[in-house]
Amino acid sequence: MLRFFTILITILFFTACNHSSSIIISNPPAKEELLQDTIVRIPIPFQAQEYSKITTKLYTTENDFTTFISNIKTEKFWNKENQKNFIDSLKLNPIDFTKYNLLIYTMRESSESTKLTIDPPKGDNAHVEININRETAKDTSATTTANMAYYALAYKVKKSVIDITFNNGLKKEIILNSKNKLSFNKIMVAQIN
Repeated sequence: MLRFFTILITILFFTACNHSSSIIISNPPAKEELLQDTIVRIPIPFQAQEYSKITTKLYTTENDFTTFISNIKTEKFWNKENQKNFIDSLKLNPIDFTKYNLLIYTMRESSESTKLTIDPPKGDNAHVEININRETAKDTSATTTANMAYYALAYKVKKSVIDITFNNGLKKEIILNSKNKLSFNKIMVAQIN
């Protein structure tokens, strides 16, 4: 019996002195992969002069959305065809406002010669980033126009998302995906150096 206890104590001694047994390896928690239904682009017309009159805005309720559509219908500055296309595009993609918000994101460029392409959303299910690629015409004498260009994007965004960052290479705009007194439609802009 004494021999058994001696062997047991010897094993415990060597186990306690072994450095590898005292190292605890912990991996940082993995970010949750962005699910396809977390943020979904709604195919509204991408460019329209009328977008100069609307601003980036988050709609969080059915009532907000209905009011927005009613206002668009009564605005006189819209070309009738552009107005119909815009409204129809939003109505053809119904949003369940108990689960999602609607984000209308507007952009402007100083020249129609700058071409924009939009990357698919990336990130995780809390923080989403959307890159906007800008390509300026190389031969400025032949292709540059002085006309301002106005663009808009529409996204159906799960309410669980905290923020959406739009990065055009010159600046990042962070839109908070909530409607409360502190953050309603708050846009934080960071210049990229």
